[in-house]
Amino acid sequence: VWLWRAEPRRWVRWLGVAAVGAVVAQGVLGGLTVLFFLPAPISTAHAGLAEIFFCLTVAIALFTSAGWIDGYGPDGGAAHDLTLRRLATATTLLIYAQILIGATMRHTGAGLAIPDFPLMFGHLVPDHWDARIAVNFAHRTGALVVVLAIVATAAHVWFHHAGRREMTRPATLLVALVAIQVTLGALTVLTRRNVWINSVHVVCGALVLTTSLVLTLRTWRGWFAAHERSHAAGADPTRRAADR
Repeated sequence: VWLWRAEPRRWVRWLGVAAVGAVVAQGVLGGLTVLFFLPAPISTAHAGLAEIFFCLTVAIALFTSAGWIDGYGPDGGAAHDLTLRRLATATTLLIYAQILIGATMRHTGAGLAIPDFPLMFGHLVPDHWDARIAVNFAHRTGALVVVLAIVATAAHVWFHHAGRREMTRPATLLVALVAIQVTLGALTVLTRRNVWINSVHVVCGALVLTTSLVLTLRTWRGWFAAHERSHAAGADPTRRAADR
């Protein structure tokens, strides 16, 4: 409601509507989860949508911040670095996919399908397989892929944009969070899924996702600004006449 009263950008107002729709859908999925006694597909969708809702609220906070509106300085904060944009976007998508795999593992009871760490049944690769072991192995493999993607993204930021605090701060935080997340994942297995460690592991995963999202959206700031200018020019007949 406040966005619709005070926010001049139409697309930001509709993002608020999307957040309301997401939280309503989340409530519906929560009800279905109870009514159907925790079916894995609905429970996993419930977890996945929760992350989307969190991302929407973080995005709204970012889009309405003074830094975003001011453009992070004269060059828009690495606005023209397409390599960083692609790296950061891919990293965020990989993190979300990893969270979905983790939710699938959690809701199918596969969290301890591979009971040891860092080895798997005493080997680098499981010596026998079933569906739960496959999901658990995918989550461990996904963790390695995510770590490599985050390190690559952060290294690019530190090497090419060391002077841009709006880039280096989330990149540094992202590396710290993923290190904590990997440690929590290992402890989850070693403590036989201690409820507190497991819960903090889920929370930290959400923080990794949203930190990566903030970094990614900042790399897209120039694209958003260009489209806003284009929309403003198209909506202003005086400006269109002057352009002609």
